[in-house]
Amino acid sequence: MDIARDTLQGWARTLALDLVGVASLDGYRDVEPQWNPLSILPTAKSVVVFGRSIPRSYFRGIEEGTLWMRVDRYLPPRPGYYLCRSLEDNGFLAVPCSPLAPERWPDGLPAEPGKPAPNVTPDIALAAQLAGLGEIGWNGAFLTPQFGPRQALGMLFTEAAIEPDEPFPSGRLCRREACLACARACPAGALSTTPSQRRAGTQTLSVGTFRQEACRLCVNGAWPDTSCDQAPPNRLAAACTRACIACLEDGGIVKTAYKAPFRRREAWSFNTFEG
Repeated sequence: MDIARDTLQGWARTLALDLVGVASLDGYRDVEPQWNPLSILPTAKSVVVFGRSIPRSYFRGIEEGTLWMRVDRYLPPRPGYYLCRSLEDNGFLAVPCSPLAPERWPDGLPAEPGKPAPNVTPDIALAAQLAGLGEIGWNGAFLTPQFGPRQALGMLFTEAAIEPDEPFPSGRLCRREACLACARACPAGALSTTPSQRRAGTQTLSVGTFRQEACRLCVNGAWPDTSCDQAPPNRLAAACTRACIACLEDGGIVKTAYKAPFRRREAWSFNTFEG
């Protein structure tokens, strides 16, 4: 290996990151070029995904209906920049990725036939599952054993060979059809209770689908996606994801040291045009 895992972990700690994992490019063999890191860096050998926990208090105010705020799903550029600097200081090209809404692209014409159009946008949640950090839940939120949905993510691609993690097994955190707390929590009924299928490397995941026209009008904690007005909203603090936080914590699936439960009374909700 070109970079030791202990070295990568040390760099992550200096940047106050709580999570770091490495995905093998083997998981991208069947991913279309428009969404594939190899379209950005054809010589890449590793996809590095990193994250920082989001304080529970960011969600508690929305849970109580007393403080309304956006909870960012993605990290700002600084951690990716400095991780790339560390890799390049060791002689290996590294490219940070800004995860913007895929609905924003393509934004131009392919340079030649057979090439993807600008801009290529790899799925950060897929990368994080391939990097062993956690799994994509029924409502699309990314869940980890440490924090449930309470983390912001970033990623980069590098020519450095770094020992990869095993992809996280689907169903360890999200019980999917056996739970559906997220779907039941949506007052607009925007999230389906019948599954659709998506791939994560060699795994097939059961996930729900959204009626996007209803989801974009959510008044129960969602926030408009600021990168594209046609994209689904940021649902990280919406009723569906807050129900997931309560479910994972109350069920002991995500262990916490908090002295009080996340959900302390019946959840509030508005119908779409009541808020």
